[in-house]
Amino acid sequence: MRRKTLPMILIAFLTITFMAALPVQGMHHAKPIVVAHSKGALEPDTQLMYIMDNITYVEWRFVPEELTSDDLDGASMLIMSKSDSALEYTSAELSAINSWLSEGGKTIWVAADSDFGTDEMRIPTANDVLESIGSKLRIDHASAEDAVSNGGAPYRVLGVSANVDPEMEFLVRGVNRGLFHGPGIVAGYVNGEWMNLMEEDVEDVYVIMTTSDTGIIVDNQEPAPSVMTPGAEGNFPLMALEVDMENENVIIASGESPFDQYVGLYRPEIIRMDRYGPQANPQQGEYLFKNILRFATIFSEPWFEMKMEVSSLNIEIADYEETIDTLEADMDELETQVSECESEVSDLESQVTDLEGQIEQAQSRASTMQLVAVAALVIGVVIGYFVGPMIKK
Repeated sequence: MRRKTLPMILIAFLTITFMAALPVQGMHHAKPIVVAHSKGALEPDTQLMYIMDNITYVEWRFVPEELTSDDLDGASMLIMSKSDSALEYTSAELSAINSWLSEGGKTIWVAADSDFGTDEMRIPTANDVLESIGSKLRIDHASAEDAVSNGGAPYRVLGVSANVDPEMEFLVRGVNRGLFHGPGIVAGYVNGEWMNLMEEDVEDVYVIMTTSDTGIIVDNQEPAPSVMTPGAEGNFPLMALEVDMENENVIIASGESPFDQYVGLYRPEIIRMDRYGPQANPQQGEYLFKNILRFATIFSEPWFEMKMEVSSLNIEIADYEETIDTLEADMDELETQVSECESEVSDLESQVTDLEGQIEQAQSRASTMQLVAVAALVIGVVIGYFVGPMIKK
């Protein structure tokens, strides 16, 4: 599984606390603007209409035709889906999106689809947008199905939040499952190489929703998938998020749309209660959508501030760790020197002991010689005492 970082988990915890603490409805400031680009639609579909009628803390702009800079003027978030899968995004649209993102502090959500039938045409156009904006996210040319976590058929995938990267857990608060109806698979793309986000780390990219353990990769038509293996089973990314630290932008890519494109993520039960209602196959796509919306329009700015603060603290910690490593190296050297000194002292003590032994031996020999000398002197005196008179006679 992918590497996790404690500092980012701390950010996630703080963001959860912050998002939970502040009310959204009734805020007394200018409403953030969210652009819903349903290219080719005649009017908002049932789900988008419900969203616009019930989420009123933002100003909604519905754009069914070609997206322009005027549509994006002052907007905080852009959600891109294609009601007509055959339509492509023009160079003028891509230019307008890039100009808007260059302002910083924006969120773009690019929705794609599976490679089934004409839905397949949503994959290359989604990738055109992701490539144009310099994203590390792509949609692979395949479909995800799930034999167990679904809305009555394997292609009606109910993605799970169980594999969310810890840094983004706040986005799936209150969410166990969400509908991805016939979804594509989100992948990484770095330096011309496709990457499986469940197996490889991509800097500043986080997995949000995946298939359950019973997910399977299906290849419906050419071209072949770039990174996924047809028939492979397990967890596969259905939604991922990328943060652009330089411009403080958020990029979301998903294998299905939150609205439009047949049945979207947001409250699918209002379309088919028998499939997605609480008594059938319960899901919480509404909460996932709302969490993402709140993050994009209100809480992304403080989140980036916290992340920058944590990054600054990480640099300080790294400096302290380097200093500690240096001190530990110095201590190791001093311990080596002390050990060498102790060894020398031990040798000297041994030499002193030897010298003391020699001195004791010398003293013992000297004492013996003194006794012999005294004895000889006594004997000499005695002899002189007795022998002297005898000589005189």
